[in-house]
Amino acid sequence: MQDFSSVNIKNMIIHNVGNKVKGESLEISTEICDANNEVTNQYLKQFFFSTFKFDVTYRFVHETDIAMNEIYNYVKHIFENPSEFYEQSVNIAKHLYEVSVHPNIKAGELYIVYLQNCIIDDNVTDAIGIYKSESKDYYLQVNSNGKRYDIECQQGINPKKLDKGCLIFNLSDSNYKVYIVDRNINDAMYWKKNFLMIEEEKNEYTNTAKVLKSCKKYIAKKENIEPEKRLELMNNSVEYFENNEEFDLEKFTEKVFDNQEESDKFKVYIDSYDIDNKFSISSNAVTKIKKTIKKCIKLDDNVEIKFSDTVDDIDNLLEKGYDREKKRKYYKIYYNDED
Repeated sequence: MQDFSSVNIKNMIIHNVGNKVKGESLEISTEICDANNEVTNQYLKQFFFSTFKFDVTYRFVHETDIAMNEIYNYVKHIFENPSEFYEQSVNIAKHLYEVSVHPNIKAGELYIVYLQNCIIDDNVTDAIGIYKSESKDYYLQVNSNGKRYDIECQQGINPKKLDKGCLIFNLSDSNYKVYIVDRNINDAMYWKKNFLMIEEEKNEYTNTAKVLKSCKKYIAKKENIEPEKRLELMNNSVEYFENNEEFDLEKFTEKVFDNQEESDKFKVYIDSYDIDNKFSISSNAVTKIKKTIKKCIKLDDNVEIKFSDTVDDIDNLLEKGYDREKKRKYYKIYYNDED
C-alpha cells in the first residue's frame, strides 16, 4: 500500500540540464526553493506522485561495486546527512548532464526533492524524488484591471504530465526501493540505464510480465504455424494466467503447447530471461500485458478477423479452407448470435 497524503516536502531545488552533445548548458541553482505555499504544495505533490504505477520495483546496480553507482552514492549521502542536500543535488545534476549525449534528449528543469512521511508497503519512510520536465503546456490566463478582463497565453508545467521521474525510498535494506516514470521512448533509455543505472527486481509482477512477453515474442517468431494457431497459442497462455494463482513452468507448457518437442523448445527459449520456474501470478500484470496482445488475424486486401477478447475453442469458431475454383484461401466463421 502507498499513501502520500501526509508527505512533507523538506527540501526542493531546481536545476536546468541541457543536452551536452548539442552544446546546451547546465544551469545550477544557488538556493533551495520555497515550497511552503499550501496551494503550490498541493500541486507539487500531484506532480511528484500521481504518474507512478508502483507495479515494477527497481534497484541500483553496478558491474563492479554498488557504491560506484553515482545516484546510489549521492542519495545515500543525503539520507545519512540531510544537510548535504544541496551539494548532492548539484552532483546529481552534473551526472545527468554528463550522460545527456543522445541527440533525442531534450533540455529541461531537474527537480530534486527530499520527501518525509511517505508510506510505501505499509512502512513510513523518507524518499528522494528526482524529476525532469522536458515539455510545457499552454495555458490561458485571464486578468482583470478593474474595468475589463484581458486574456493572455502562458507556458507552464502540467502536474499530471511528468516526463521523467524517479522515487527512491529509504527502506531498511542496503539497496533502496526505486520506482520510475519515463514517457519518452525515443532517447535510448538514458534515464534508466545511463543516469540511474537500475534494473528490475524479481517479483510476481515482473515474473508474470516477462513470461507473457517472452511467450508473445516466441509465438510471433514461429513462421511455420498458421495465424489461427498462433492466436490459439496466445489465448492458451493468457487463459493459464487468468485461471491460476501460481505459475508452474511444466504445467504452463502443457497447457499452451500440444506436443513435448515444442514445450522443450520454449523452455530453452525462456531460460535466457532469468525467470523463476514457479511464482505467484500477478493479476495486474496479466491485465496490462493482455491489452498489448493483438487478437486478430491479418489477411490481404486490408482485411482483418478481429476478436474483442480471448477466444475459447478457436477450432470450433474458425474453419480454414482453399477454394480451387477461385484459387484463394478462405475462413468460415461460426457464431450463435448477431447484433
